[in-house]
Amino acid sequence: MSAAHAQRDRPEPARPVLFWAQMVAVPVVAAALGVWLVGTRWHLVAPSLGELPLGARAALAVGVALVIGGELRPFIGSSRVDPSGVAWSTTFAFALLLFAGIVPAMALLAGAAALSGILSRRATFRWLFNAGQYALSLMAAWAVLEAFDRAASLTALWSPRTLGDLAVVLLAAAAYFVTNELLVAGAVSALTGRTVVEDLRAVLTFEVAANGAQLALAPVVALVMHHAPALTVLAVLPVAAIHRSAAAERESRHAASHDDLTDLANRKHFVSRSERALEESRRTGEPVAVLVVDLDRFKEVNDVLGHPAGDAVIVEAARRMRAAVGDADVVGRLGGDEFAVLVPAARSRQDVERVALRLREALETPFRVSGRDVDLGASIGIAMAPEHAEDFESLFTRADTAMYAAKREGTGTCFYGPELDAGAAVHLGVLGALRRALDAGHITVAYQPKVAMADHALDGVEALVRWRDEDGSFLPPDYFVPLAEQSGLMPRLTAAVLDLTLAQCAQWSRQGLRVPVSVNISLRDVLDPDFAVGLAARLVRYGVLASMLTLEITERVVTEDLSRVRATLQELSDIGVRLSIDDFGTGWSSLVLLRNLPVSEVKLDRSFVGPVASSGSDAAIVRSVTDLAHELGLTVVAEGVEDAGTWDALAALGCDVVQGYLVAQPMPPEAATAWVASRPATAVGMQGAAS
Repeated sequence: MSAAHAQRDRPEPARPVLFWAQMVAVPVVAAALGVWLVGTRWHLVAPSLGELPLGARAALAVGVALVIGGELRPFIGSSRVDPSGVAWSTTFAFALLLFAGIVPAMALLAGAAALSGILSRRATFRWLFNAGQYALSLMAAWAVLEAFDRAASLTALWSPRTLGDLAVVLLAAAAYFVTNELLVAGAVSALTGRTVVEDLRAVLTFEVAANGAQLALAPVVALVMHHAPALTVLAVLPVAAIHRSAAAERESRHAASHDDLTDLANRKHFVSRSERALEESRRTGEPVAVLVVDLDRFKEVNDVLGHPAGDAVIVEAARRMRAAVGDADVVGRLGGDEFAVLVPAARSRQDVERVALRLREALETPFRVSGRDVDLGASIGIAMAPEHAEDFESLFTRADTAMYAAKREGTGTCFYGPELDAGAAVHLGVLGALRRALDAGHITVAYQPKVAMADHALDGVEALVRWRDEDGSFLPPDYFVPLAEQSGLMPRLTAAVLDLTLAQCAQWSRQGLRVPVSVNISLRDVLDPDFAVGLAARLVRYGVLASMLTLEITERVVTEDLSRVRATLQELSDIGVRLSIDDFGTGWSSLVLLRNLPVSEVKLDRSFVGPVASSGSDAAIVRSVTDLAHELGLTVVAEGVEDAGTWDALAALGCDVVQGYLVAQPMPPEAATAWVASRPATAVGMQGAAS
């Protein structure tokens, strides 16, 4: 069994009867067939060893050493994905089957697997199963060779020479591969409750790359054994390359679907697993549960002890949660201290309550942080399908509603019910309507200009999302954007705004108007590992220079998960997109953000801008932020400017760019086009566009 299989085969304390039946049946059947093979073919093995040519004996000796070495000293391709390494014995065992027959190949590989298990102190049933698994896989391959009269023995050494030989060998390799995968997947399925198909889908790409490539190399090794035995040992080099390549590929796939900090499933992967579980639930009728877990008092840890302490808490919480749930359950980190647990086989409410109780007990144990004990605890909301919802977005939203009820009422755990929130039905209705609006193209964008204080010239425009209702009225963003962020519709909403804005930017360019555009993005967008790649593709599609686009993020977004956010923002900066911190000055970590993130601009929060002309303390804050930003080479934008007095005060304090009703209200594209055509562009807005 490869390390990839072994890793997913993590036993639970109570193993089902079907699992034990397979653990016993595989080695027993393999032993019985092995005894029969040895009994019927011993005359082709024992008397022949001493009669073999010296080269053949040397080839066999090298093959024996490499099979044993491949089991005892696996390649370490990836310390995270395959911590115990990947055995490289398959190539040489299959080559021995081709070269010298089933008895020496089977005895050697099964014996090497048993020896490896004993020396590594694995449970007896495990190494017995591994030995039987290998033996049965080799027998399946031998049966194909025997059927086509290509089976070798020590009295009739063989290696493929023709295309027909090669076709038979590849068929035998397929029989080995399929038998091996099905035996392991069956055992894992019996242990975890997942279907065989689900288990195979999780590892098949890696197994094909690793073991499939080994089997494909075996005919070459058999040829070398037959004709140049001294060179057999050189086959270790391509085997090593195969395993390292396969491990790197799986590491990349793992990184794309897991949270960097905790190694839990990330939002995208959690949603995917949940949707698959819901599909299975609709087929079988078995309930599915989603638990939303929020750490209590986590913000205080971040505020008082700082982000490193907060990260340590998150890592420890993730470890405890993994240990508290079943092997078939999925724990995901959705951002910040927001976790979710999928229970794909939730037989009853009582079963789910027991999962929630184990989670709470695990998280209520004090955390050791910076030399002190910190009590946190957790609030858990639970929703079940099909009782509460049948699609993931609705199910998650209702679990989230229940979590807030648990936090509000101090109960720790709460199942969803319509009575929890009088507005729950309204919210779900809004989400459904928003989804339909996105499908129908009822999402539009208004543009609010920004101008330079020095000469009133155009600096750019900010794209502001609008939802045109069926009656023609516009719904305010505050009404639907927060719901989109909670439900998972936010990526679709952001994509719609980016498409509209970049298309408009390209149209302005064709009209001879170079207008930089700004778009707000959310935490969900920044936490998406594919966001930067998708944005780069959009820029190419619309023919817009990356430097014409500024993405605005709030301080709240970047303080949720600084390490992951920094990685995404660096990718965006690398492709040339400008970055702006919106609502700057409201978060506790503003100076840290300016120092650590690749931003080009800060936007002063309107709570400072509004009273700047009348409040000395607000004026002092604006001056300090402006001076600091200028020292770091950043542009300072003031939003919410509504009167001439505020403009004059900001000008005196050194602000660069102004946005607000004093300049212009948000306008539809046609009106915005006429407005920007009447003004020259300033160097502030155009410095990126010209680069």
